[in-house]
Amino acid sequence: MKALLLALMAVLAVSGAARADGEPLSISQFHHSRWDVMEGGPSLAIAVSQAPDGFLWIVSADGLSRFDGVGFDSFTSRQNPDAAAAIRSLLTTRSGGVWVGLGEFGGVWTLRDGELVDTHMPDPPIQVTNLAEDHDGVIWAATARLDGPLQRYVNGRWSELDPSWGLPEGWVFDLLVTRDGALWVAMMDRILVLPRGAKRFVETSAAVVAGAGLAEDSNGRVWLADRSGVRRLPDYMDGAKETRAEPAYAVSGIGRARIRFAPDGSLWGATRGDGIFRIQSPDRSGTLSRYRAADGLGSDSASDVMVDREGTVWVAAGSLDSFVSTGLVREAEIPSSPAGYRMMVDDLGRVYVTYENGVSIIRPGRAPEPLGAADFEGLCSGRNGAVWVSTRDRLRRVVDGRYGMSVPVELETVSCGEDRDGRLWRIDSSRTLKVWEGRAWRDMTDRLPVGKDLPWSIVVDRRGDAVILMDRRYLVKFDGLRPQVLSNAALGVGPFINSVQDGPSGLIVAGTKGLARIRPGQIQRLNVRDHPWLNYVSSISWGTNGVVWIMSRAGLVRLSAADLDRAFDLPGLSIPHVARRGLPGLQGGRRLIDGLTAALGGDGRFWFITTGGLMQVEPQGLTMNRLAPPVVIRNVTARGVSYDAGKPVVLPEGTRNLTINYSALSLRMPRLVRFRYRLEGVDRTWVEAGTRREAIYTNLGPGKHRFQVIAANEDGVWNTVGAGVEVEIPNTFTQTWMFYALCGLGLAGLFWVVVNLRMRVVAGRIRSKMTERLAERERIARELHDTLLQGVQGLILRLQVLVEDFPRQAPVRTALETALDDADEIVGEARERVQNLRLVRTEGDLDTALRKLVDFRNATHQGPITIVTEGAPYPLNPIVCDEILQIVSEALFNAHRHAQASEIRVEVGYARSELIVAVADDGVGIPADVLSHGRAGHFGLSGMRERARTIGARLAVEAGADGGTTVTVRIRVRGAYFARLLKAFPLWLRTPHD
Repeated sequence: MKALLLALMAVLAVSGAARADGEPLSISQFHHSRWDVMEGGPSLAIAVSQAPDGFLWIVSADGLSRFDGVGFDSFTSRQNPDAAAAIRSLLTTRSGGVWVGLGEFGGVWTLRDGELVDTHMPDPPIQVTNLAEDHDGVIWAATARLDGPLQRYVNGRWSELDPSWGLPEGWVFDLLVTRDGALWVAMMDRILVLPRGAKRFVETSAAVVAGAGLAEDSNGRVWLADRSGVRRLPDYMDGAKETRAEPAYAVSGIGRARIRFAPDGSLWGATRGDGIFRIQSPDRSGTLSRYRAADGLGSDSASDVMVDREGTVWVAAGSLDSFVSTGLVREAEIPSSPAGYRMMVDDLGRVYVTYENGVSIIRPGRAPEPLGAADFEGLCSGRNGAVWVSTRDRLRRVVDGRYGMSVPVELETVSCGEDRDGRLWRIDSSRTLKVWEGRAWRDMTDRLPVGKDLPWSIVVDRRGDAVILMDRRYLVKFDGLRPQVLSNAALGVGPFINSVQDGPSGLIVAGTKGLARIRPGQIQRLNVRDHPWLNYVSSISWGTNGVVWIMSRAGLVRLSAADLDRAFDLPGLSIPHVARRGLPGLQGGRRLIDGLTAALGGDGRFWFITTGGLMQVEPQGLTMNRLAPPVVIRNVTARGVSYDAGKPVVLPEGTRNLTINYSALSLRMPRLVRFRYRLEGVDRTWVEAGTRREAIYTNLGPGKHRFQVIAANEDGVWNTVGAGVEVEIPNTFTQTWMFYALCGLGLAGLFWVVVNLRMRVVAGRIRSKMTERLAERERIARELHDTLLQGVQGLILRLQVLVEDFPRQAPVRTALETALDDADEIVGEARERVQNLRLVRTEGDLDTALRKLVDFRNATHQGPITIVTEGAPYPLNPIVCDEILQIVSEALFNAHRHAQASEIRVEVGYARSELIVAVADDGVGIPADVLSHGRAGHFGLSGMRERARTIGARLAVEAGADGGTTVTVRIRVRGAYFARLLKAFPLWLRTPHD
């Protein structure tokens, strides 16, 4: 266990023989993926290239397609639909252009606005075999023509090279533009160079055979691959004359080579008959590895190889194949073990691995070495550079691969460990804890807590004390032979304990819900609630340079030991870390019973037991991918129609649902790319989309929306700028202001119709009530006239006859004649009142009614009455009009009868806010007491006030300083004008008397 204290990151400093640096030695140790027709990929891939925006472009038998790591898009030509099937070569330019060379005399085409367009190469050859772009933007095309094998595209037109260029006749097999701008041409038997800016090729002395391919390494040196093998060319640009150079690698099967350098300095090549090859460190006697169809390649005929910006190697071999160095390298020397593995490391950094029927030792800087075949069951930690290997009948001590003493056992060993005093602790298959005391095994059951819990595994801490894990729930820690129980509640790492491992700052207990650190008299905890990546920790290892590696459900987690210790001391403190999840082969494998799932060797190599077998971590591969993924929006789809997201999208009117497809061009681990998106005006915050690559919206309203999406690569590096697209949904006619205005007008019209109908009903009711009221008044008038007035008139006539019998000088006759005169006056007044009852039928026309009343008064009384009207007459509520007319009639009567006025003036004012009707006379006026309390036995003033109150009006009777009286009625238009009822509260809630 002490080996876990070694520095994991020391691997970066280890160099030398063996594989201490963790660098893959063969292509088989890369993670290989393949896309063919069955996986939705291209059919018979021919060429592959990456554009500056990150898209991968592929030429295949299907034509031209584009790949984002997940899905493919095809591109054709409406100008010539058959052109796509004739594509033979591919070029992506620095500006993002895509150019393709065709066979069947098709010439060269380019992609414009998503469609292939002919560049009109004059007299095109039977096939364009290669395309290249130099530093001046000139496109070079290699053709299958002996005379004039090269053409160049400059300023929008093609031109052939005349003899002054110095290019001999012959086939051109490859073109290479180096970093200094020179164009290298590989022909059938020679290599030529065109320096930048020159107009004539320079022939080199390189020896070359047909099918050559060219590549430039990181130091600017040019390499050649042909049927003779692979080699670095001399620096011909500086005057070298050699025909060959070292080192040289014999590579079989090269019919027509394509070679490319990867960022790690390795050289990858495609052959036409023997798959692909890789030369690791070609400048330093590198190691050659092959990968063929038998290993999983699409076919042995590979036509192109390309390395993208993230270091992923892509091969066109019928299928589209990719090779990624994930940082996990399977150790091929350790055989597959269906039953699982067990691993242990001694205190000198030697790693031991047991598997089915065998055990191997991995010394620092060395490959695994088997220690013999046997029915090995497990490994235990020992002292002084030793480990213990268990079989069915004994435990054997091993030091540096050499077997030493052995101890007999009766039952198979489940777990064991050697403490500081040399005592060997063991748990057998009956779950009994025993200690070897030199000659016999001692049962330690009586030192364990009484109960059903059984010992599960043994760990020896850095003090050399044995720690027993009981049923994965709690610990019993021995100081010598004295036990101390650490309960599950005290540990606080969840119901189950997954691992117990010793660390520099204390014993670490990993449970299902976090970690606990045990120090003398102290237990400190980190829980999953604060640190979700600590969920179900299965292994934890420390390096002397301060790096900690943890295996959990979050994947492989790297963090600083100082940060981990600080978090134990300050609970809740955030811990900076990097988690790698989803790496191929990282899934934890089966281990036998108990033991380590990860171990740090003395050379800095980090070993894991995984589903793929025993794997070592390549430290370079675990460094973060710091390239933020470019984000693109592929299209916007609505109503089954796809719209180009490269410009603002205007959708059909009434669109409610849409789908937005987006992608991130991180091709290294495309399935681990995560996304966030939002639609402004709809999403308040970013939507966590996970790995989903589409956004679906429903029930959208009209308007302009902006969609944004951002993405993070497999290491959580976010492209915070992302991509966006403007999406506009125009209003339908029913969503425009004009429609709303028309609806408003329609509703207003409907309301007017309803109101009008209601007003008709109300008006009819009012007319009915007015008719009933007038009929009742006429009836009363008839009754008064036919009964009371006729009777009184008859009584006056009888009294007049009796008066005539008295002498003219008789005082009684004089008194009776005075009384009869008064009676005549009263009867006349009553007849006038009765006439008023029969006269009124206003129908709401106050102006006409007043004129009729004035005409009647002028005909029956002395003194002129004039009417003055201000403002436009407006129809009144018939009841209001009737009551005002009665008030005016009473005022006129009083002016004639009591005030003895010689001139009366009736003023009517139709104002905006109120109706004013005033009757002014020049009579004797009204005494103050009468004005206040009315005349005894008369009800004229009180009647006028009651009528005013009935219609909600204000009545004022004012006496002038020099005589005369003014009676004024004021009523607000809301209660007076008939049409203004519409502006009052709902008419159907009003009564005819409102």
